[in-house]
Amino acid sequence: MLTMISSSIGLRPLGLVAVLFTSALELAQGRLLPRDWLPSQINQTLCWWELPRAALLRDTLYLDGGYQGYLPGFANGTFGPPSRPEDRKPLYMINFTQAFDTTHNASTYLRTLEKTVGATNNLAPVYLDGTLVANDYEFYLYGGLLRDTDSLLPPPGNAVLGYERFQFGPRRETWEPGFYGGQLPDGVTRYITAGAAVNVPAENLSFYFSGMRHPNWAEIRTDGRTRYNVTATADTLIAVDLSTMRQERWTNVSLPASVPGRAGAELVWVPLAERGLLIAIGGVINPEWAFTTPWPALRTESQNRSPGFMRNVSIYDIRNQQWYQQETSGDRPPQLTQFCSVLAPAKDGSSFHIYIYGGYDGLEDSSAPSDDVHVLSVPSFIWTKVSTGTSRHGRRGHRCARPYPDQMMVVGGQTQQGNEFTCLEGGVVQIFNLNTLQWQKAYDPKVWSEYKVPGVITAKIGGNADGGATTVEPSRWDNDTLASLMRFRYTKTIPSYYPYPSVSATASPPPGSTLVPSPAARSSGTPSWIAPVLGVVLGLLAFGVLVAALLLWRRRRRIKRHGSSSDGSTTGTSRGIIPWLQGTRLARADTVTTATNGHSSISGGTTALGSTGELSTKEAAMAPQETAGTEIHELPGTLVSLFPHLVTSDPLLHLRHDPPLITPPDPDTSGASELPTMREIGFTPTHIMHPRPRPVHHTSNPSSSSSLSAGIPRPESPTTDYVPGQQRPGHRRHLSSLSSSGLPSPASTITPPGSGDDTRERGNPMEEMELVSPVSQGGCDHRGRT
Repeated sequence: MLTMISSSIGLRPLGLVAVLFTSALELAQGRLLPRDWLPSQINQTLCWWELPRAALLRDTLYLDGGYQGYLPGFANGTFGPPSRPEDRKPLYMINFTQAFDTTHNASTYLRTLEKTVGATNNLAPVYLDGTLVANDYEFYLYGGLLRDTDSLLPPPGNAVLGYERFQFGPRRETWEPGFYGGQLPDGVTRYITAGAAVNVPAENLSFYFSGMRHPNWAEIRTDGRTRYNVTATADTLIAVDLSTMRQERWTNVSLPASVPGRAGAELVWVPLAERGLLIAIGGVINPEWAFTTPWPALRTESQNRSPGFMRNVSIYDIRNQQWYQQETSGDRPPQLTQFCSVLAPAKDGSSFHIYIYGGYDGLEDSSAPSDDVHVLSVPSFIWTKVSTGTSRHGRRGHRCARPYPDQMMVVGGQTQQGNEFTCLEGGVVQIFNLNTLQWQKAYDPKVWSEYKVPGVITAKIGGNADGGATTVEPSRWDNDTLASLMRFRYTKTIPSYYPYPSVSATASPPPGSTLVPSPAARSSGTPSWIAPVLGVVLGLLAFGVLVAALLLWRRRRRIKRHGSSSDGSTTGTSRGIIPWLQGTRLARADTVTTATNGHSSISGGTTALGSTGELSTKEAAMAPQETAGTEIHELPGTLVSLFPHLVTSDPLLHLRHDPPLITPPDPDTSGASELPTMREIGFTPTHIMHPRPRPVHHTSNPSSSSSLSAGIPRPESPTTDYVPGQQRPGHRRHLSSLSSSGLPSPASTITPPGSGDDTRERGNPMEEMELVSPVSQGGCDHRGRT
């Protein structure tokens, strides 16, 4: 049996066994999935995650982009140096219904969602930094830096990728979750990075404050060629109104002179006043990563001005679109950039507490990151330092979310010891308890409590754990209007989705997830890969025997039905294996004779294609042969219609005769009509994400309108019935779907996609997949340094 299989694929039996064993061994050791893992590498652990962009939609934290570093693990229990593999393109998710241990590999709880189809799709490349503009239903991937490389064709400056997770507004019967391509209006560009972002689901609004840009608002990339460098501060506030599904409104408003632009700040929404207030905290000017020379002068300017962003905070009233300044007091943090923040309101709403964590000074790339937690209490505007950590546990370039009232989830970031990147201490994800002011090693959706104001804060603002603050204003208001806004309670309902149902992590383990290898697990005398290797080898052998038995049974049944074909002309495995697999009878070849007039003729005998009479050279030339640009339509009942792949120039399939001999069907006895071609029925593949028409809205006057919600309806799709002989519209389908049907008959019709508002070209529906450990490719930081 092995001889039969190995002969058919050109291998000797021992060679076949060797191939199966080697493949099984490599599969068991994990080398067939990541193509460039090191020898004996069995896993890799997520080590750092620099500047991803994030958004919280109900019970799920979505993370995109950023640069990741991995720690390779080997079969002997050792680890290699951290490295950064090729950019990872999926969208990552942390679902708050699943419990996990923060000390475990992040691949055990991170899930992925593919944004594109195919490795050459450049609609969703990996961005460093930026944000996810979101409400509770959808989000957009916006801003950030692309890698400076010529191997990537970047999207246009006005291109934006969106994802609809839930529908809202008028119900759409044909709607389903998925990605789609959109277009930014005039005056708004994706060429911006290092801004401060905040989403306000209660108002269906999102904001992106300041950041860095190209001096001419041109294309920007990571440090490389100087023409792509971001060396100018963006003095803008970009607002997005998401109140109407598929009619989002983007506006770009210039900042007043009293509000300095900056990089890496935090923007926090506080539920005060009619539509809420935005508070801009921290950030720096002249961040070290954006400049090369002349750095000493820029550094000095940053040291002089950047600490002021913690001393004085900028406040924006969404309803009136006005900016204010307010001085703070207490234990002010030093100048910080690339930190994160969450808001924790007191139970009675008498005070609101902005927790900030991590970051660095932005002066040197090798500066130690902060591990401290500071709290700014509003409306007293008093700073309190509630936790002091260590530089090794600190991080920068991370994101924060608040899954429960008493918890701050920190995701990603990076840390450095000198000029070398190291793995984040404790894991990529950390949980800080806002009540106890302690780090915890696990997340469990069943373990949580309401927020309690810590005693170290109430000691400064008064009151108790449930609120009742007695200090409800600063020592001096910088503006009387701001003082009145701070006394105005927010009356709208703020949606919440906790508590979350608990889902066991072991109920459906993510495929491809790996844990850090344990040296103790390798102490057994028998290698751990023996069992899976034997299982794979025996399984492959059993499958091969089954396939060979099936082929042998089919061959014998056909011989019994049509008669024996062994007459001495079919000797040789290379000559007989293909017709044998196809189930055709291979008899001796016809005799080719050449007359004195130069014409060839075939006489006598039978071929694998059936009985033949004499066939002139002219008739042989009429045998259908498919060439480039030529389509052949076969009639039912002919061999070519049953086995179109036999119409080829392969000499093996034509019994080494030239030209190949195929008896044309008799036109008088065939009543079947030709099948329509793919071109005739109008089947044209469509792109996964075509940009859909979007309204264009831009305003440069912050006082021109107090509302950001308006838009235009989208056109409906036409419905066209198929008429034979006419060009029909292309069939729109998801590229990830597979069709099990063959070509349609001439009388069949194809119903075009449904019309209505759901006319945009869609990407794949949401398909949650588990994290597959990425591939190592050498380490370097965002500057491109190794």
